Amino acid sequence: MSTTFGLEFEVAGISTSTAAAALTRGGIRCLETSPHRLNTNWTSVYDGSVRGAEVVSPILDEIRLNEAATVSRLLTLAGGKVDRSTGYHVHIGARDVLALEHIAQWYLNWNAVHAAIGALVAPSRLNNSYCKAVDQAHADTNAERIRNGNVSDFRGDRYQSFNLMAFDRHGTLEIRLHQGTLNGTKAVAWAKFIDAFKQFSGTQLIAMNDLSGETNLAKCESLLNILKLTGNLDAKDAEYLKGRAQALQG
Repeated sequence: MSTTFGLEFEVAGISTSTAAAALTRGGIRCLETSPHRLNTNWTSVYDGSVRGAEVVSPILDEIRLNEAATVSRLLTLAGGKVDRSTGYHVHIGARDVLALEHIAQWYLNWNAVHAAIGALVAPSRLNNSYCKAVDQAHADTNAERIRNGNVSDFRGDRYQSFNLMAFDRHGTLEIRLHQGTLNGTKAVAWAKFIDAFKQFSGTQLIAMNDLSGETNLAKCESLLNILKLTGNLDAKDAEYLKGRAQALQG
């Protein structure tokens, strides 16, 4: 079964109505609505944490994922901005799609190589209270809960880099690590990276020691090479993401 995505763009500087109108005028039907009510259209909801709008996609398949580029461009033209307060969140469909062992391994892998993945995002997203990394003991406890059928965080905390709490509410798993972005190419590449990492995790466990290099940047590049060589990540996306990491760490 193909991957389904849900995207959330936190945008400062514009109201929910302005965001909805800008997308609709540009050919992407968008409704101003209450927070996180699943819709067949894009929606614009108030987000007090950024004093602006959160623009939320409907369920997207791999083809419709590219709508993110159009949405990003239209929000920018409408005056939307991103800053240190904004984030870009990606949901991956999981209920009735992923086996419990697959979810557990994905969660363990994400937290095991989190420092390497962190080279792909702005430094402001690391040690951030809205997208926290968890230690090995925390990850192990949650992985065991997942294997026993309880896909959730034992502390009930959704503000984690890998948010398990979205499973019961939305039937998804949410990656919250990325900074706010209105760069469509970056938004799509990050979503594809998450999907590639998810696919890889279905059959393999990985640790930081499995990645070559001494720095987080080098280990990030090693991880991208592994995902490329295993056929999970397109070579073009891997090279783009390497360039992003080098720019962020340079």
